[in-house]
Amino acid sequence: MNITRALNAALPEIPARAIAQHYPRLDPRFTFREHLDDGERVIRVYIPSVGAMYKFPPQNWALVQLFDGKRTCEEVAALYSQQTGIEYTAEAIREFADDLEAAEFWYKTSQEKNIMLMQKSSEERRKLLKTKSRYGDFSEILFPAVNPDRFLTWLNEYTSFIYTPWFTFVTLTAFALSAGITITHWSEIGRDTLEFYNFSHKTWGDVAQLYFVAVWVLFLHEIGHGHACKHYGARVPAMGFALIYLAPAFYTDTTEGEVKGTRYQRLVISLAGVWAELMVYAIVTPIWWGTPPDTPVHNAAYFLMLITGIAAALVNWNPLIKLDGYYMLCEILGIVDLKEASTAYVSGWVKRHIWGLPVEVPYVAKRRRFGYVAYALLSGFYSYTVLYIVARFVGNVFRNFNPEWSFVPELATAGLIFRSRIRLLVNFMKFVYLDKKDRARAWFTPRRSLAIAAGLAGVLLLPLRRDSVAGRFILEPSTRAVVRAVVPGIVTKVYAEEGKSVVTGEPLLRLRNLPLQTRLAHSEADYTVASGRATSATLHYGNFGPAVKEQERLARQTSELSSEAANLELKSPISGVVLTPRVNDRVGAYVTEGTELAEVADLGQLRARIYVSEHDMYKLRVGSLASLQVEGIFKNWNAQALAISPVSAQPDPGLTGQTQYKGMRPPNFYSADLLVANPDGKLKPGMSGTARVYGQRRSLAGFILQEVMNFVGRKMW
Repeated sequence: MNITRALNAALPEIPARAIAQHYPRLDPRFTFREHLDDGERVIRVYIPSVGAMYKFPPQNWALVQLFDGKRTCEEVAALYSQQTGIEYTAEAIREFADDLEAAEFWYKTSQEKNIMLMQKSSEERRKLLKTKSRYGDFSEILFPAVNPDRFLTWLNEYTSFIYTPWFTFVTLTAFALSAGITITHWSEIGRDTLEFYNFSHKTWGDVAQLYFVAVWVLFLHEIGHGHACKHYGARVPAMGFALIYLAPAFYTDTTEGEVKGTRYQRLVISLAGVWAELMVYAIVTPIWWGTPPDTPVHNAAYFLMLITGIAAALVNWNPLIKLDGYYMLCEILGIVDLKEASTAYVSGWVKRHIWGLPVEVPYVAKRRRFGYVAYALLSGFYSYTVLYIVARFVGNVFRNFNPEWSFVPELATAGLIFRSRIRLLVNFMKFVYLDKKDRARAWFTPRRSLAIAAGLAGVLLLPLRRDSVAGRFILEPSTRAVVRAVVPGIVTKVYAEEGKSVVTGEPLLRLRNLPLQTRLAHSEADYTVASGRATSATLHYGNFGPAVKEQERLARQTSELSSEAANLELKSPISGVVLTPRVNDRVGAYVTEGTELAEVADLGQLRARIYVSEHDMYKLRVGSLASLQVEGIFKNWNAQALAISPVSAQPDPGLTGQTQYKGMRPPNFYSADLLVANPDGKLKPGMSGTARVYGQRRSLAGFILQEVMNFVGRKMW
């Protein structure tokens, strides 16, 4: 005990204690207004000294106003009993005041706060300072806030026209123009928006540039909220900067706007942030549209479009997470704290009716129960998905530099993000254990324990799981043939069109080559004459030898020319389907020798080629069964591994993701060809999808052992 505390104990009238024991009183700068929350009258009160809003029923607010810092609890009880006609005891009033004291509602000067902190034990002070630390949590690092109220007051004096009907009409017209440009150019804007937020292809310079611009855009967003709050007569006491998992974020205290504003005004305050970003989008979109490509102004406008446009609206106006869209939904429905209320109801219902725990389920009107359940499930799923994406993003960044050990920062980030959820899960399981342990012990008789152990052993040792490896593919015909012009000529007739089924030897096209056909006719005529001369020489026994040689020469020449002329009619070398489009366009065209005229492929069987990492090659065998899932078709096709390449091959960039970072050593890939039957013809060449090839069956224990051995072999050896 130090000297100050000793004096406090010995001299109860010391000024420090007298200051700390002032009677409860309201903050002199408080503001309040009556509202309807969920159909009930409530009083919203804003306390500037703590920057928080409190809600009271009207009768409780009448009681709160009696505490002026001079009245004792006995005097307040007597006065309140006189006003209401109901007798209240001083003890009940004191308990009510203590509850508000615990909620830090009553006003205290800075000196009083310091006195209270001094009177706490060192352990209490340590915990209090730890919970209020600005930099103690990596997930949310808060920097000192500033008071923008004077700046927003000055800004509102010159820009209050923003809320006039005529300017709103002009803004909506600009939004419509920007929307029209966006829709007509969506093929490039949509693609670039996805690529813009894909950090796997960005350099550190790109990330720094995006970070810098995002800070100013977020600052403008929060200025929009504060400006609307100030326009409707409320104070904006704080605006600060924070890092949420090292991502930039601003925050603005518009709590007084929720107290003083009407429902419409509160909606405008929530809407103003994204509205400010969309105003920037409406300005830069026509600039991008009208400036020459690849100029500084054009590129800068496009950069701002991608960061302030559709992505910002979708993220901020999504009501499933506590951003602007959530608060707008709460105002529209008239339900305060929708997420907390729906989550508490679903959680309590599950604990009571599923787990059989002795907990109380919050009351919810029947007409709202389905909505509460739907919102709680959707909101929870979306929130956890966002957290998972954050953890996965960290893993992807490190995977580009060290793919072998990237799982360490990924798991560390996931543990940091989900640590509070993990802690809640552990506490819940402890609660379940304490509630069920006696019944569980009674249920686990020796016979049942032996049966459960045998079942677990069966699950671990039975070969229930199959090795598998997956990969992307593009379908190709298993057999294909290209029909080319063997001799030059003019296409005179086409017998087959695209998509027509043909059999081996069926004519596809006919050519005309007048010089060739003329030489053939002359050769045939000469051969006929030579044959006659040879016959005459045989009859007259004169010049027989030269006549026979001439006949044989012309026979060979005619045979060669006939063979060439036979190539003027092009036939299908295989049975299949004609794949070449617009074959009829060749009619009347002159083609040279070797010109490709048609392609025929057998579509009864198709080939899917996948690329398998060297780490998964032990799972593959020729003849292994496979399953193909084609994009856009809700059906699986059975396939079989036809061949496996013995040497590594460079995978198709369209089938496997390629890193842009030089520090990554990608694994070697080997190609595997899968043969899939296509009797109904639903599969077409060029279709893409995902194939999974199955290997041998393993037990769960064998699978775990194999993975451990692979890990040791890759990481530790």
